[in-house]
Amino acid sequence: MSYPKLKVTYFNIKARAEPIRLALSINNIPFEDNRIGREVWPSMKPTTAFGQLPILTVDDTIEIAQSTAILRYVGKFGPLKLYPDDALKAALVDQVISQCQDVEASLRPSGAEENPEKKLQMRIDLAQKTLPVLFGALDKFIEKHGGKYATGDEITIGDLFAYQMNTSYSAGAYDGIPKNVLEPFPNIQRVVQAVKAHPGVVAWESKH
Repeated sequence: MSYPKLKVTYFNIKARAEPIRLALSINNIPFEDNRIGREVWPSMKPTTAFGQLPILTVDDTIEIAQSTAILRYVGKFGPLKLYPDDALKAALVDQVISQCQDVEASLRPSGAEENPEKKLQMRIDLAQKTLPVLFGALDKFIEKHGGKYATGDEITIGDLFAYQMNTSYSAGAYDGIPKNVLEPFPNIQRVVQAVKAHPGVVAWESKH
């Protein structure tokens, strides 16, 4: 099977680009993993569509911005349809993604806070009040709709979103929020472990 020439441009971290990288690895789709230094970003930023990374360059001509749009695009390639063609199944996957994005959105006010003490208290409040509600809703959704993975027995880009969310928290990426904040949610953790054990994910993470 032939694919377009693909280049993923992001910083040398996981974050928003990692689900894209994993999706391509799972289907063994060749791509250039273009990791830029922070010093390059100020001059590069004005040349991007929305002043953001990641960017996917297709055949050296077309640039796709916005990580979710990129993920849905690459999820259409390969023997494993990581983004379903069936509209209802795709809607289930989109709900997982949207809930993960709501989790991310809840962090933004504390991320923008410049006062260290206030920021820390905001993060503590998130860990104790907001995040358990958001995680709990996702956990119940997976319990209702999931199988081996979040929306059934086939891995999708929604699972990759949830997996990266767990990776960020378990790495202690957010001061004031415990690394184990997601541990009380068994259905999310089941999905995380299934993704982690997928051969394509194992292959990628063994090299990166």
